Amino acid sequence: MSEKDPLPKSHEHLTSAHESHEAAEKLKELREKAERAADNQEQIPELEQTAEQEAVASEDYTVGEKAPQEPSSLYVSRELKAQTFQRTMTRIRKALPLHERTLSRVIHQPVVDAVSRAGAKTVARPSGLLGGSIVAFIGSSAFLWAAKRYGFAYNYLLFFLLFIGGFAIGMTIELVWFSLRRKRAE
Repeated sequence: MSEKDPLPKSHEHLTSAHESHEAAEKLKELREKAERAADNQEQIPELEQTAEQEAVASEDYTVGEKAPQEPSSLYVSRELKAQTFQRTMTRIRKALPLHERTLSRVIHQPVVDAVSRAGAKTVARPSGLLGGSIVAFIGSSAFLWAAKRYGFAYNYLLFFLLFIGGFAIGMTIELVWFSLRRKRAE
């Protein structure tokens, strides 16, 4: 078999002419870059001198030194607090079950919250209220039983006196309890 060239000779000539044209273009670009680099070499001393004149001495500047910043005054208004509170409550309520979410809406109403805050500032301590109610219930029940059994009139003032006495007992128990806990902690 004789070997045949798949491309005719005229096509081969076109390909090599095209390649030589591209090579000439690249050569031209490289010469232009070399000329620009030579121009830049001449400018280097001028640029170094300008940089030295504009540079800050290391003694004049230390790392980490900053100009003192004035604190930004953030004014927290009543409206901003209310808006933040509402957003927080909405975010928390999304995680609660339905019955707790409903209870949260009722408890955190402004009227209920105001009454709760007023009650927290008074002497109405939970231990005093619990002690007063227990003593008033038991004592009043026992007195009512005795009044029915022995036939005398029930005195309604006794309920209030028993409640005040039970309140004092509950507060005393709380005071003793917390003083003992403090001694154990120390």
